Amino acid sequence: MTAAVAGFADLIAHTVSAGRPARIPVTGSSMWPAITPGSVVTVEPAAWSRIRPGDVIAYRHQDAVIVHRVIEIRGDHLITAGDNKPLFDPPVTATALLGRVTGVPDPVPPPAPAPAPAAEATVWVVGDRAPAAPPGVRLRQVAPTELAAALRSATGTIAGLSAAAVRPLTALRTASPGPLTVVIGIRFGHAGASRTGYDPSGLPLLPPEAVHLHVRAGNPLSEVAPDDAVRAVAETLGQSEEVVR
Repeated sequence: MTAAVAGFADLIAHTVSAGRPARIPVTGSSMWPAITPGSVVTVEPAAWSRIRPGDVIAYRHQDAVIVHRVIEIRGDHLITAGDNKPLFDPPVTATALLGRVTGVPDPVPPPAPAPAPAAEATVWVVGDRAPAAPPGVRLRQVAPTELAAALRSATGTIAGLSAAAVRPLTALRTASPGPLTVVIGIRFGHAGASRTGYDPSGLPLLPPEAVHLHVRAGNPLSEVAPDDAVRAVAETLGQSEEVVR
């Protein structure tokens, strides 16, 4: 994405709306390795109806211009993410779209999932009610007020399950061998700023860096009920059942 320079997004919007391509210097590594920091990309005018999943687009976010890839088209908005980012962007509307970025290669495919970690995984359900424990998962109920301390004491890989996560549940199989904790019933972001379209009220807010791995159990930005999420984790990892209160 580019730096938020006053008037920059307006300048790009004026150029492409006149039917002319615009060249944008890219900062940051959100699209690495397809786009390297310091590259200059070309934004071509593109009608909303001609945008397809896999396209890299430029869109405006306040006075910044974001260059990210389209993951899904859902009704009147696009779901996008940087190739090198763990969370989806806020949904992009037609009025925010600036154009299509040309000459960007397809993303590097993720590594094939390895066998599930040898150590048992534990699912933490944050909230006042833990779902019924299905076969195949160790379950622990964590009060929101205890979450920060519990995370500090956790060892091994910590995965956060959220509808805003780019990677699916199968990414859990790529976790390093050793203890694995999957936390359900939280959201990710920073206080005062919403960088994802998934922001249900009442869930504890954690910074994205609070966990090592972000995964989702359903479609992008689509919330999955705790019971279904726990069941999906159990099916993905196939661990032995145990309930911890």
